[in-house]
Parts: sequence; C-alpha cells; structure tokens
Amino acid sequence: MNRLLTCISLVIVTLLQFSAAVQAGPLDDYYLQQFGASQSTQLQKAVLSVSADVQESATCGMPLKKALRRDWNLLEQSTQKVLAKQLAYPTLASEAPLFTSAGGHFVIHYSTTGTDAPPPADLNNDGVPDWVETVAATFENVYTSYGTMGYRLAPTLPAGSPFNIYLLDLAPQGYYGVTTSDKHVPSTGYPNAYTSWMELDNNFTDAIYHPLTYTPLQSLQITAAHEYHHAIQYGYNYYFDTWYAEATSTWMEDELYDNVNQSYSYISNWFTQSKLALDTPVSTTTGGGYGRWIFNRYLSETHDPQGPPIIRSAWEKLAPLPSPGNGADIPMIPVLESLLSSTTYATTLGTDFFGFAKRVYTRDWTTHKNEINKIHVYSPVETYSTYPVNNTVTLPHYSFAYFRFLPPSSSPDNLNITVTGTSGIKATAFITSSGGIVTEYPFITVSGTTMAIPYFSSASEVVLLVANTTDVDNHQVAFSTDGTPAPVTDPTTPTPTTSGSSSGGGGCFIATATYGSYLHPQVELLRHFRDEHLLTNAPGRAFVAFYYRYSPPLADFISRHSFLRGVTRVLLTPVVVAVVHPAASAAGLLLALAVLYRPVRRRYLARVAVG
Repeated sequence: MNRLLTCISLVIVTLLQFSAAVQAGPLDDYYLQQFGASQSTQLQKAVLSVSADVQESATCGMPLKKALRRDWNLLEQSTQKVLAKQLAYPTLASEAPLFTSAGGHFVIHYSTTGTDAPPPADLNNDGVPDWVETVAATFENVYTSYGTMGYRLAPTLPAGSPFNIYLLDLAPQGYYGVTTSDKHVPSTGYPNAYTSWMELDNNFTDAIYHPLTYTPLQSLQITAAHEYHHAIQYGYNYYFDTWYAEATSTWMEDELYDNVNQSYSYISNWFTQSKLALDTPVSTTTGGGYGRWIFNRYLSETHDPQGPPIIRSAWEKLAPLPSPGNGADIPMIPVLESLLSSTTYATTLGTDFFGFAKRVYTRDWTTHKNEINKIHVYSPVETYSTYPVNNTVTLPHYSFAYFRFLPPSSSPDNLNITVTGTSGIKATAFITSSGGIVTEYPFITVSGTTMAIPYFSSASEVVLLVANTTDVDNHQVAFSTDGTPAPVTDPTTPTPTTSGSSSGGGGCFIATATYGSYLHPQVELLRHFRDEHLLTNAPGRAFVAFYYRYSPPLADFISRHSFLRGVTRVLLTPVVVAVVHPAASAAGLLLALAVLYRPVRRRYLARVAVG
C-alpha cells in the first residue's frame, strides 16, 4: 500500500511540475521569441515546441500586438517586464518637435538621428524633413477617403485630438506598420471601442519592401490605407476577428491606391490551398487573412449596388457585439452570415461563397477590370488524363476544390461526372473549348447526380468545382466518371467557427478555456493532433463529434473558475506530453504498470487466499 501511494504521489508531483512549465513557459517563450527576446529553458523545450505556423511573422504587426495584449495576464511577471515596452508608446532617441498634419488629424513623431530617423532631405527649408510632410499628407488623404466612404473614423483621446504616428525602423521586425490598441472609449452603439496609435517604417527603402518594384511613396500609401483601417476597426469593436481585419485592411489598400497593386501577391497562397477554410488564421504562407481580401471584392461587386457598402456594413454589424468570453475575439463568419441573410441582401454566406468560388475560375470580375490578369488563376487539386476516375475529398467549412479533366486522344464525346456529397456541398462543372469559351454545367443536386458534359473530345479542359458552403467541417464529396462514387457520411455535429480555428475546424473548447487563449501552444498542438490523427479515421471522428456535443458548457464553467483551470491543466498535461512524445509516454506508462503490477497482484492473491 505504501509503495502504491508513493507511486501515485510521484506521478502527481511530476504532473504538477510539467503543468507549471506547460502553463506559462511555452506561451511566454512564444511571445519572447516573436519579439526577439526568447529565454527558453531546457525543460520547456523538452515538454513542447511551438508549431512553426504559429511562429510565423506577418507583414502587419497588428495581429501579434493584439494577441499579446489579450494574453498579457497569462504571462509570467518576468516576461511582462521584458515585453512591457511592446504595448507602450515608443521612446525615440532624439525626438524632434512634433509635426501636425495640415488637417490637424495626425501628429507625427520622428527622430533626428540614429536608425529611426527618416530621410533628412528638406527641400522646403522649413526645418521638417520632406518625408515627414509626405507621411502627414498621405494620412490626411486616407482620412478623407475613409470619411467619404462613411466609416466611423478612428477615435482619439481626448476626442478630436490628433492620432499619434511614430516613424521607426521596422525593417528588422519585418513590418510595414503596426497599429496598437490603447484606451477603452465606449459610446452609444460602440461599447467596445478603443483608441489606438501607430508605428510606421521610417523610409520603406529596405529590401524587405521591394523598393525596385514599389517606390517608398507607394509602400507608404498602402501602409497608411491598411493600418489606419485597423485603427478604424478598433473604433468599431476591440474584439474583432483578426483574419477579417487583415482581409479588410488589405482590400482597402487597392480601393484607396489602385495603382500600387501589391495586395495581389497574397492571393496565390489561398487559391493554391483552397481546401483551407475562409477564416484560416492570419498567415502569408496560407493566404490566411491577407489573401482573403479578394472575397471582399466579390461581396462588394455583388451587393453594393443593392444597398450600403457591404464591407462597412459588416463592421457596423460587429460594433455592438460583446466578446464571447475571456477576451476572445468575435468570430466573423456568423456576423457575415447574419448580415447577408438580412432583408438588405436576402442571401446567404454559403450562396455568396459558392458564387465567389465559381468566379475564381470564370474570372468575370466586374470592377478593376484592367487588373484581372493580376488575380491568380484557379489551381486544381488534381489533374486527370486517364480514366475512369474515382475520388473522395473532405472539406472544412467554407472551402472549395477544383479538379481538372483533360481529354485523352481517344476520349468520348461526352464526359459523365457523377457527384455525391453531404448536405451543404455544392458542385458545378465548367468546360472550356479549344477557343477559350467557358460553359457551365451546374449540379442542381449532389445526391448521386450525373452530369453529361458534351464536346469533351474537342475541349481544352473540363473542371469540377466542389465547395463546402456551410460553417460545419468535414463535409465529404465523392465523384467519378464511371457512375460509382464512394458513399459519403454527413458530419454528426457542427464544428463552431472560431477566430482561432485551423484548417481542420474550430477550436478545442476545454483546452482554450484551460490555457486562456486559442493561441497558446498547447491548444495549437492539440488542435493539430485532432486534425492530423483523430479526424482521419472513423473512431477519431466519433470521439470529436462527442467532444463537440458535450464540451462547450463544461468549457464555459471551467473558464470562470481559476481553480478548475489549474486542475484541468494538471489533467491535460499527460495528454499534451503523450501527443508530443508518444514513444516516451508509452514507455513511461508500461514502466508505471510494471511498478504497480507486483503490489496489486500481491494484494489480489492475499485477498483470494483469505477468501
């Protein structure tokens, strides 16, 4: 008995030690690393490594600063001390007298010496560098443009005072600009409005800004349009969903400065990975956030003639909403669904998303027509030239996939494609003639429906588009050219969309409640384990469905009690360790069973003998 209690005590102590490292260490190390001050301990590195996609830096520094402020209370005091300057107004080594823009809406802080100093040229001989005056004039132009569009302009404190802009050397951080929230300034209709301030690169001449392609003035223009819209977003609702914030700010770059066109470079990373969800977290690698700006163009082209500018309406719809809890961002997918189903637009997000996915192929954009060639062409998931074809694909919420069929030398005149999909799947086919004429053959249903596409033998290509037009993950679609697609099964439980969702679906509710942030490395790791191991097999999918059915109320209860969060961290620790180190965990489990076997067996035999 004593031996058993000793083993149990050792296990508990070990779990508590691991839990302390898992709770604070990786999240602290994540932010320290992101801001160039990493102080990892060997224990933290042994327990868990932060996933590569979470560590990626973006071209806009807003998402990281926003996340840091949200997670501030989860960090160690020593980490807070190191990172406090990231949320404070910058201190310039030799600050010049402040320069206020002609319209009085902006005040520019700049240094006269050192790496942060802007170009010193002063052709006006007025004592102010010409670049500083250019910055001020550019922001006044942006301010006027947004006002004309009807946006609620960024609030300042005191009300009516100039907005603060700091010129700094941001090239080492890889940023064009950074907008940071500041003071809570609630008002009627805007209960979660915040002021903000901005950091801006001091010259945009470093190689990271591609000065041979974009002049410093062009980089300044799109950065001003982008970052000031972030300031506007904070004025609507601090708890905005970051992916949509970046999608909107990037869209605004091309709306305000149509001649620059840098934003088109982000689209390819979405279209070449179209099976990722619309609300994939911000990443230049996946096109998350940045590349999604082109969806805003589709919404604007489709709906603005029918009512007020739809993108502004989306932010107005968001304005009065509260955080879902624990300072989490408000998922934007339900906001867009609500907006589009209103009497003003009388449609659905699924309908518009499918229309957008079709336009990716047809390229029949109705605005910016001289720039259509800059939009990345569709990217097929697979291309076929031998037949028959049988395939099944699983799609997360609001995602799409193209499949390309090329006619072989002895191809039949018709190509018969049979499609079977779960509810929420939509499909259509396009045939492009050798002369480039595109004809659509839509599938009215996808319940084993066969579409006969004529003239295949003389076509340039036939493509099949399938899309998940719902907020539910793991919808399946099967297709074939011989009429025998594989059976498909509807997902058993909706996967709620969250701002921290990965390409595989929504967040891990209990883990997020326990660690306090979907950005926490342990939540990321558990989410990846779900996507890569559980959702790839029937028993795993059944477990995930059970989890999503019953975990939200429990997660909400845990999130409101610090003691329960601590207990749950202890309970989750062996799960996290097992995910990171499966072989070592299995060996440890076998060792523990071996240690416990003899005393348990001895007690059992003694009880049998007495009986």
